[in-house]
Amino acid sequence: MRKRLTFLIYNEGGSFVRLKLFSHKFLRISCIIGISCVFLLGYIIVDYAFLKYSSYHSRNLITEVRSLKADLKDRNKQIEAFYTKIDALQLKLIKLNQLEQEIRSYTGLHNSSQDTGDYGIGGLLSVEPVEEVCTADVYNKYLEKIDQNVDRLDRKMGDQSEEFQNLWETLKEIKAIQQVTPSMRPLEGGWISSKFGFRQSPFSDNHEFHSGIDIAAHKGTPVIATANGTVTFSGYKGTYGKVVFINHGFGIMTRYGHLNRCHVKEGQKVKRGDVIGEVGSTGRSTGPHLHYEVRLNDIPVNGEKYMSEYLAKNDPS
Repeated sequence: MRKRLTFLIYNEGGSFVRLKLFSHKFLRISCIIGISCVFLLGYIIVDYAFLKYSSYHSRNLITEVRSLKADLKDRNKQIEAFYTKIDALQLKLIKLNQLEQEIRSYTGLHNSSQDTGDYGIGGLLSVEPVEEVCTADVYNKYLEKIDQNVDRLDRKMGDQSEEFQNLWETLKEIKAIQQVTPSMRPLEGGWISSKFGFRQSPFSDNHEFHSGIDIAAHKGTPVIATANGTVTFSGYKGTYGKVVFINHGFGIMTRYGHLNRCHVKEGQKVKRGDVIGEVGSTGRSTGPHLHYEVRLNDIPVNGEKYMSEYLAKNDPS
């Protein structure tokens, strides 16, 4: 006889309602099914929680990856802009170097250094292959390369600046020398009546050294300074008669003798072309003329070589 489990069901009033009979087999199966449902429900809950966590973590990862990609793209753009600036500076440096060479070629000032500069540092970083440059090591290498290029460019700019400074100082010195170097006739018109060097004296039959050149002209003809300088003497001086001495600097001096009148005073600064006196025949002279004398370190030299027509005639160009 099978064992059964009997359930008597009563209502709230205590009256018998119905009778339920369950076998032990049915109860065991029901328990197994119930326990399985509890485990299944637990598994589903745990799996759902894991999926929710994974989904949340994945969203965070996706957001972080997008942020990293955007950051990498911005860095690439910054590096590209940096290289563009480097290329622009490089181009300016090349143009400065070309300008320096042209100036040196024109002025005849050759650079002792034959190094024209290594300016090939260009190249832009592409922003497209982000995946290829997403590691810190790669970026560090790029940044290190940029630093090296900037340092090299900075050194080249410094060298170029120093070269231009030296060139500028030399050009200023050349200009200063040109401004104080006699390079024109001390008067308009007239003719050379006696050249520089040994000659027969106009007052005797003896040979004498003539320290200047004589330019015959009408009395009163304006006499002009042949270069910038400072008047060191203006007045009467022995055989020179009325004379003007001008110190041009760099050991260069000019003298203008036998003047009728002096128009400048001692200590006065004059420029090339300024009228300093008038042709006369004062001092040791046989007639109206200008005694023009050029001295280098107080040694008389041929003043004719410092006149514009002589310079034009002997211009190598």
